Amino acid sequence: MKLDGRDSTFSPWKRRRSESKGGHIITRHSFSEEFDRDIYANMDLDIDTKRAAQKVSASLVSLVSRTGSEPFFMGSGTIIESEEVDGTHFSTILTSASLLRSTPESDAIPDDIKIDVYLSDGKSSEGQVFTYDFHYNIATIKIKTDLAFPSATLRFLDDSISVDPSAISESSQLRRHSDLFKLCPGDMVVAVGRYFDQPYELMAAPGKFSLDVFKFDCKELFRATCQISKCGIGGPLINLYGEVIGVNFYDRICTPFLPINITAKCLEHFKKYGRFCRPWLGMEMTNLYAENLGTLEKFLQKFPNISEGVLVEKVIEGSPADCGGICSGDVFVQCGNKDVRSFLEFYGMIMEKTGESLELVVLRETNGQRLQTTVKASEASRDKFYRWPLPEECTVHVDRVRW
Repeated sequence: MKLDGRDSTFSPWKRRRSESKGGHIITRHSFSEEFDRDIYANMDLDIDTKRAAQKVSASLVSLVSRTGSEPFFMGSGTIIESEEVDGTHFSTILTSASLLRSTPESDAIPDDIKIDVYLSDGKSSEGQVFTYDFHYNIATIKIKTDLAFPSATLRFLDDSISVDPSAISESSQLRRHSDLFKLCPGDMVVAVGRYFDQPYELMAAPGKFSLDVFKFDCKELFRATCQISKCGIGGPLINLYGEVIGVNFYDRICTPFLPINITAKCLEHFKKYGRFCRPWLGMEMTNLYAENLGTLEKFLQKFPNISEGVLVEKVIEGSPADCGGICSGDVFVQCGNKDVRSFLEFYGMIMEKTGESLELVVLRETNGQRLQTTVKASEASRDKFYRWPLPEECTVHVDRVRW
């Protein structure tokens, strides 16, 4: 069956398989087609996914970057702010800085870059690069329109989960006495995007929040099992209320996303100081509840009154954390005079104190000690910026067009 000349099984997420030869990816399709492999899971969507996607759809745009007449990247973005000045409406779009890179390894944008923005009504507008940060791989694009477009609702995440065995299990929900959205492993989320060609369709890919790891430099990324194509990069990850909880990136088997907590803090810092905050302690961290069961049992035996905290997985030699005496396996439970319940909460504290010293309380399971130490929250220098190369499956050259 065909509708408007299109196969009824068409999905804008569909990716075409590429062929490999001699270490190079060979493609026989044009810029307007996709790549890699077919995805059928996103074709038959449940009603909760459809409702959530429709909630954010009016704020969702498609983005194509060009140099001259040559397109070199396409993605999605979310309108996060709107204002009216003398009858003209200005909107700020949050997306990925991959849209601006002339090459995957570059930390500069082309002088002649142009951004085409396709709105939910199919109309296009020229976007202006407002700001970008290649460390966290985020960017904001400004557009002006005759009509006002709604801004998406952003919702900060609460990723704290108690490991107290007597605690009552909580389902994923908006806390009644909090502005935070509780996110637990296994909770349903939806990656959304907008297709970059007519009719600029809304795309939705359901999945679950997962604790599985992947090989990205940026350890602040979380993971969802959604499967998107490249034109979904920079689009929002939403909860089932249609609220934006993260910015999507691309991986072959999942969707890494930067929690909106971190993104919003970066943009807020830029507005105040004209630059981004990029704290660097030189360690990898996760929530205490993510520890393996055997180690968690030993920890609770030594610290029975502690049920939340941030676990140190790795410490880089010579880093601020190493100089402060932090060891792999330590658990942070206080920063300053505030309790530390979760990774995102702790990272928010670090971002507020970039360039300053932090007074930390650490629990060390190996000897059962409660230690106090001072660690300087250094600012990441350019040589410590995260690398954001696109996966090999995502980098294809057709003449001068980069996939």
